[in-house]
Amino acid sequence: MKALTLALTAAVSMMAISSPVLAGDPAVGKLKATACVACHGSDTYPGIFYTLQLAGRNADKLTVKTMKYKTGKILHPMMNLSTAFFDEKEIEDIAAYYQSLGKPAFTSSLITIKGDDDAPTAAAAMPYAFPAYPVAK
Repeated sequence: MKALTLALTAAVSMMAISSPVLAGDPAVGKLKATACVACHGSDTYPGIFYTLQLAGRNADKLTVKTMKYKTGKILHPMMNLSTAFFDEKEIEDIAAYYQSLGKPAFTSSLITIKGDDDAPTAAAAMPYAFPAYPVAK
């Protein structure tokens, strides 16, 4: 009996350690993301521009970047205004919601968002680069 209890405890512990833990609550984030959906999409709508899709992106990185908009470290009038009324917990919930969506089905490897870890390199994304011409002095 003791061996069974020990085995069950070990199994539950391993599952808890191995499963990803989101800082926010995706269900609450879905409700709070109504202001974000027009540009960044949702589970049923891709957003205005697919380059702005947040689906499947890392929640921690989304939280950090969104907090930079909120605090004014990154200046973007629309994002600064949109994030001004959210607190950090709400931003974590929204980021967890977008991470829970998984990667979008249709994306382009030619257009990337700055900061994406899985983005192709600039050389791979742009098959032809303009040559550097010497400047006459």
